[in-house]
Amino acid sequence: MAPAPLAHSFLSLRAQAPEYGWLLPALACLPDAMSYPIAHWRGRWNARLDRDWVSLSLGHRHVAALAAQGYAQFLTAEQVQDALVERFETVAREEMESRALQLHGLGHFRVDAAEALARLAQRPRDRGLVLVTAHLETFVLGIAALAANGERIHPVMSSVSEDPRVAPAVRAHFRLKYSGLQRHLQGGQLADAETSMRYFYRVLAQGDVVVVLADAPAPPGGPGVCVPWMGAQRLVAQGALRLATQSNSLLAAFACHSSGARRHTVALSALTDPRSDAQGCYAQAFAFMEEHIRMRPGRWWASHLLPLFATC
Repeated sequence: MAPAPLAHSFLSLRAQAPEYGWLLPALACLPDAMSYPIAHWRGRWNARLDRDWVSLSLGHRHVAALAAQGYAQFLTAEQVQDALVERFETVAREEMESRALQLHGLGHFRVDAAEALARLAQRPRDRGLVLVTAHLETFVLGIAALAANGERIHPVMSSVSEDPRVAPAVRAHFRLKYSGLQRHLQGGQLADAETSMRYFYRVLAQGDVVVVLADAPAPPGGPGVCVPWMGAQRLVAQGALRLATQSNSLLAAFACHSSGARRHTVALSALTDPRSDAQGCYAQAFAFMEEHIRMRPGRWWASHLLPLFATC
């Protein structure tokens, strides 16, 4: 029998209030020479203690073990530990940068999205576009950058951060993170997947863009789509594909990569039409996401979800 996960210490749990309440906004206002090294140190410390807001909310350490299992499915044993530490470092940087976006706006960053914006500008305006992406680096900066030329973008967000088990300071952090992104969406709206599907179909029908974080497994026993994903045939959540096919929208994927302090690059895949081959188009989108994850596997902070995918 596997041992039960270790519980978080009382101090580790209580530290969330000052950590999310004043440390993150303070880091977002410090010079780069101070903020990024401190965020890097915070990530390494969190890796050592398996401090992730998900595990802190549940009260026991389990994210690091799951992430290590996930990395072991496509990395060598020697690479797993380095990727695991980088995963926590990336989360720490993402949390700081998302607060910086909320406090200072997109102009605080140098985001190269020229090629992605040029491709986006060529899409037909009489059809919506479903963009899928992964929990890779600071993806909210990629969303904000893709809206910079006037695209009205509507991200699909989960309401899991409002679970009462999540610490109040962490819930407040997510609300501020989302409000910071909201200001850059050209009139688009963040809405949750649990209650707002009609809204997403409506905005796609008017030719807008909807963004879905698609690197999640199909629900146990529920419907999914079988695609090649991270080295195996896996059953992935079908929500984004269903949105695209039922709204007669196009489908594509994007990724946002950090190239240094406050410097990022956005890449956009080819736009595909799922009317001709829905599963094939979805497989192309996942192949694009996998390609970008494999560039820096440690920066994929949903690696802990990989062991939860059913094979098919």
